[in-house]
Amino acid sequence: MRPREFVLVHGMSHGAWAWELLTPLLERRGHRVVAVELPGHGRRAHERGRASIDAYGEAVADAMARGGVTSAVLVGHSMGGVVIQRAAELATDRIGHLVFLAAVVLPRGGSLLGTHLPTASRELFRGLAASGGGVVQYSAAMEHARWYGDLAPGDPRLVAALTRITPQPLRPWSERLDLSRFWALDLPRTYIRCLRDAAVTAALGAANARRLGVVPVDMDTAHCPMVSAPDALAARLDKIPNR
Repeated sequence: MRPREFVLVHGMSHGAWAWELLTPLLERRGHRVVAVELPGHGRRAHERGRASIDAYGEAVADAMARGGVTSAVLVGHSMGGVVIQRAAELATDRIGHLVFLAAVVLPRGGSLLGTHLPTASRELFRGLAASGGGVVQYSAAMEHARWYGDLAPGDPRLVAALTRITPQPLRPWSERLDLSRFWALDLPRTYIRCLRDAAVTAALGAANARRLGVVPVDMDTAHCPMVSAPDALAARLDKIPNR
């Protein structure tokens, strides 16, 4: 495989830091990597008032434009799957392949709350946002169980992640998105499913892959393989075909 441009988009409550173990592994293979920080997350947590799927998509498109990216392998993790759907509408000509990593994939007119979460979890999410002033913050125990179940308590990777997680703004989760332009695109796409995932379960991953019209590529990890199994994920991504 020739060197490629990987653009990495994090999920709920995470930031560009989520890719710090994966990035050097891809770079050693000769690839270029751009890890995007979404508004309201990570070092941009102070911008939470701007957070929306449109703002997320624009942040990805802007990062690609500023970086001179011309044929990205655009990777979206978890909530980031919805973000790369929107970014694909905004910057189609800069994208060569879409990779949905343990990701949510929205149908036309769907929302993250309505499509991804069952009724009880949806109400919990809204309740946490109401009590949190418009943002959701899970307990550390829930974050561990939901996102990092393949890492033992005390694992330095887990500790580092849990100390950097930031509250998730509600607005991007409640927005209904048309995404008609995305569904009309003919971009190559891959879905990577994580078999021990408690957030996007294997069954949900299979449904998301079907929505994309692809067969999922499976990894035996929990929700965040870029943290728990970066070598295995780098090997998977290295096999993504060129456009």
